[in-house]
Amino acid sequence: MISKKLVLMVLMFSVFMACSSMDVKKTSAVQSNADLDFTLPDQNGKLVKLSEVMNDYRGAVIAFYPKDDSKN
Repeated sequence: MISKKLVLMVLMFSVFMACSSMDVKKTSAVQSNADLDFTLPDQNGKLVKLSEVMNDYRGAVIAFYPKDDSKN
């Protein structure tokens, strides 16, 4: 008799393989909508354009701390 754990593992492996073989369209919101493109300085003061980052990576995190450098 096949154990439940073995059946569950085979099922999970099948789902994983099916999901990993899916063809995903590689476009981003920035590439399809130029209005969202902007330039910000990085931690070293160098200007970085969002569309250039999106060409090299799959995503970007933009952190905003309004009172980070304040003396309050």
